Amino acid sequence: MFEYSADIAGICGLFCGTCPSFPEKCEGCVSDRVAEHCLDCRHGFRICAKEKGVTRCFECDDFPCARLESFIPVHVENGIVHHENVITDLRLMGEIGVQEWVNRQIEEHTCPNCGKLIYWHEAGAHKCAGSQQNGIFRRADIRFDT
Repeated sequence: MFEYSADIAGICGLFCGTCPSFPEKCEGCVSDRVAEHCLDCRHGFRICAKEKGVTRCFECDDFPCARLESFIPVHVENGIVHHENVITDLRLMGEIGVQEWVNRQIEEHTCPNCGKLIYWHEAGAHKCAGSQQNGIFRRADIRFDT
């Protein structure tokens, strides 16, 4: 079984565990095995983090920046704004720690019926393998006390 590490917390605040490339082709954008589309991050987060000497954007003195704010509306599929929560999630990472944030993301994005991580674009429409039953849930349905 794959062990989930802090590597699946993206530089930009995305949870890499809900990407279709994870874990077969990528183990997170700060891991040693990164999908090509993330390695060549067209939004510049990898280069920026390296230049600023940080691992994730929340560690930067300029957080939140215009780059992050302009990143939010970029990717929409099935009516889901994929980057909608990056600033909120980065703040939470800073408050509770990256590994605890990852643990919460795993709980939040795991289908209660089949136990698989659900791709971000399937939220609310995931169909369990071998079952006609939908594992429907929404991010807003999960609450944590911090």
